[in-house]
Formats: sequence, structure tokens, C-alpha cells
Amino acid sequence: MLRLDELFEVRNGLASQEVVRSPRRLNENWVPYIRPSFRQDTSIDAYVNKFLVPSDCLYPKDTLYVSTDGQGSHTYAYVSVSEFVPNSNVSVLIPLVEMSLDEKLYYAFCVTKNRFKFSYGRKPKGDKLKEIMLPARSEIPAFVKGVVEERVSNDMLDSIDFSALSDKAVDTSRFSNLVPLSELFTVENGVSASILLRLKFKKNENWIPFIRPSYRQSTSIDAYVNKYLVAQEKVYPKGTLYVSTDGQGSHTYAYVSVSEFVPNSNVAVLKPKRPMTLREKLFYAMCISRNRFKFSYGRKPKGEKLERIMLPLSISKSYNEMALLDYLRKLSL
Repeated sequence: MLRLDELFEVRNGLASQEVVRSPRRLNENWVPYIRPSFRQDTSIDAYVNKFLVPSDCLYPKDTLYVSTDGQGSHTYAYVSVSEFVPNSNVSVLIPLVEMSLDEKLYYAFCVTKNRFKFSYGRKPKGDKLKEIMLPARSEIPAFVKGVVEERVSNDMLDSIDFSALSDKAVDTSRFSNLVPLSELFTVENGVSASILLRLKFKKNENWIPFIRPSYRQSTSIDAYVNKYLVAQEKVYPKGTLYVSTDGQGSHTYAYVSVSEFVPNSNVAVLKPKRPMTLREKLFYAMCISRNRFKFSYGRKPKGEKLERIMLPLSISKSYNEMALLDYLRKLSL
């Protein structure tokens, strides 16, 4: 066991009088201003412009933090799901050595388990927080490492209807022309995260993945949203083709959904203008991803730039004859 400050650097948040807050997200520059809460989804106090706060008070997604005040909120620890600024009753824990997401989630769990030691009169602040004893990294149970990605990958693989791959496309190999993406698909934009209630877990069958850009499909679930609290035209079925339109390491990757989902505002859905089999959608997902070299964080595949991507008018003969079933089973989704 090690003291918390032997594993993490403890940083304090920013007092509310030092920031300009908005009750809603005015644009992409406004990030959550985090307060203590007994649930992570209710921890957004307001939104602040990230360019109007000191850069060392802005933390990226996947940052570990802990509530240090509040009778019903102290000591709950979470890993952030987006950029954020903590308020003065939230402490950020920066690992002294690089940690995986699984390790951060494990330590968030361990910190929270120390909640019984504190109260409104004995807050987990300063030395009291630093003195919390936590397992050393060598003591983390083996099952923790990789558990998140492994579970998501297995869930996705189990949800794929491989039998659909037997529906080969019609033989249109005589076509060789390239056409703009807009001739094959109608592009629809996703939903801003700021207008949705999101949970980090699937509460019941009504809660479906809220998809973000990612360089791997298995890590593209940002949260879960209640499909009955979302405009129904933004709920897309399993087998839908979509593409990431933002993110330095994530833009332009295209996938076919393995379940119902709601895309976020950095994901575009491509609705075919003619009937397409699953095999054809997978083919076009591959073709779109191959255009990744044309884009960057400063030149995003959005709007007309996305619609102008040139694609084969039809599936290639060689791809149509591939043994996709075996191929997909070997993929690390």
C-alpha cells in the first residue's frame, strides 16, 4: 500500500469567483465546470470558456478527480469524460507515472471506498487526502487491466450478425467510376452532448450508446443516453454507416454500427441513397477511412469536405469475394 501522494500529484480547482460561468454550453469552447456530486452525471455546475481560464486549470478527458466537500458528495472520485475545469471543492489527481484508463478507474473506485473516513466536518482535503492509503500499481488485481476494452470488444463482437455478411452485393464490377460521397449517401449530423442527459453505464434497455469519434470502434462509446429522450430521427439502427469528423487521432475513421446508437456532434451518419448490403457498407467504411491522410485536426472531414470524398460507384469485385466472416472475427474491434 502507498500514500495517495506517492501515486498522484494533487492539484486544486478554481474558485467560482475567478471564472465566468454560463448555465449552458455556448459553443465548443465552453467546457464543464465540475463541482462535487454523488453522481458523475450531476457534477456539472456550469460551463466556462476554456480560453478564459489559466491553461493549468483545464484538464483533458480521462483525468482522475475527487470531490473534497459536500455532506453527500465528498470523496466520490471519477475519471472525466471530457475536458473540464474543476471548482475549488474538487481536487485533480495527476498520476506520477503514466496510467491506463483501467488503472485510473480502479483508483477512482479505491479513493471512493475511503469515503467512510470523512464527513462534512472532516473533509478529504490537503494532507487528509494525501494520506489516503491505496494499493500500489503492482497490487492492482490482474483482472482490472484491460477489463474495459476487453468487455466492450466482446460485447460488440457478440452483437454482430455475421450471417448478414452472406448477402453479397450484386455484381456491379463493371463499374469503375469514382463519384463524390454525396452521390451515394445523405450526410446527417449528430447531436450536441450539451443537450442530452448522459450516463456512464447502461441503466436499462432504453439506454443506448452515445458515439464519439475514436480511432477504434470499441472505444467510441462516450456514454449512454435514453433513446426516448432524444429526437427519434437521431436514433440510428444497428447496421448504420457513420464517420468521425473531428479529433486529431480519430477523424475520418468510418464504421458500421453494431447496435442502436446516437451520434455526437463530431460524428456524421451516412444514409445510403440506394439499398446497400452490410458488406457494401463495410466496403465504403474502409474506403472512407483510407481518405484519412487528406485531413487533420485543422482540416476536418466535415460538410462539403466530407461530401467531396471520392468513392467507387460500387463495391469492388475482389472485396465482394473476400471471406469477411473470418476476417472480422480476427479484428480487434
